[in-house]
Amino acid sequence: MDDPLEITYPRSWTYRIIGSDADVICDLAAETAGGREYELQPSNTSRTGRYVAYALTLVVDDEEDRNVIFRRLADHDTVRCVL
Repeated sequence: MDDPLEITYPRSWTYRIIGSDADVICDLAAETAGGREYELQPSNTSRTGRYVAYALTLVVDDEEDRNVIFRRLADHDTVRCVL
């Protein structure tokens, strides 16, 4: 079996966030970044305008930090999906 992909930390990581409220996603990104520098870029809006997508990029310290941020984003009520 192949070795699992090894990721070196700290490193820049991008989360794709799809949700129903752009303002809430912007606030959630700032809150989740926890004072560290981050970049939040809009990436797409559904045809009906019901969903918006953003790319959140920030430096994560280790795998646990990366997973904690993922869970904070994914567990929010207005977020439909995090990639």
